[in-house]
Amino acid sequence: MKNQYFSVIKFPVFVSISLILLTALFFFFSVSGYASLGLSLVEKIIYGVIFGVILLLIITWLLVLSSTHRKIKNKILKTYLKWMMFHVYYFLAMVINLLFIQSRVSLWESFLNFNNEIVLTNHLGKKHKKVLLLLPHCLQNSKCQIRVTDDIMNCEECGKCVIAHLKKWANQESVHAAVASGGSIARKLIVEHKPEVIVAVACHRDLVEGTRDAWMLPVYAVLNERPHGPCFETTVSLANVEYAVQKFI
Repeated sequence: MKNQYFSVIKFPVFVSISLILLTALFFFFSVSGYASLGLSLVEKIIYGVIFGVILLLIITWLLVLSSTHRKIKNKILKTYLKWMMFHVYYFLAMVINLLFIQSRVSLWESFLNFNNEIVLTNHLGKKHKKVLLLLPHCLQNSKCQIRVTDDIMNCEECGKCVIAHLKKWANQESVHAAVASGGSIARKLIVEHKPEVIVAVACHRDLVEGTRDAWMLPVYAVLNERPHGPCFETTVSLANVEYAVQKFI
């Protein structure tokens, strides 16, 4: 129960804590400097700029929080908010996570869940014809000799792994499914298919790296399960995949 709770709130809470700490440190140093020797003109300008940056960070974060339940229509503002979330607030949360000596995995999961909410909100009510279901090669049975990374249609549907079920379901729903063996292959598939929405299945780290790498694209993350350890005969809940894809088609 505790892990599920953290997987939802950890990222937004840690970002908020980082902004509170930055604000507290700013006022501490500015008041201390003014009380001891006063502030020169240059120091006033520096403190003014720092205060402006902190204020901008706070306002932007409030807008990012609102985007989880309210669609941002302005494209420039939406792009700015996404850039800030992936390139600024993510690192602020990681710093707080390090200070509190917390597991990165739960923060990654919270970050992915947070991004999923934004993706769903932005695409609520839309029907997309070009949805890419991006799968990791580790879902495939390790003894299988068929190269599904070339084409998932090569799968002979023996039923020894979830690839067969995902292939069959994707065909029924007219969704393009592809298997990637790494980040470079995933990027190539995205360039080739030019999807409107990506539903990506992978482990925590790969999903975070992938969503940050393709931050301009709407990527909905579905975590895989690793009963045999990382990158070896992993699996995924078919219900979770179907739920995610159905939201966009």
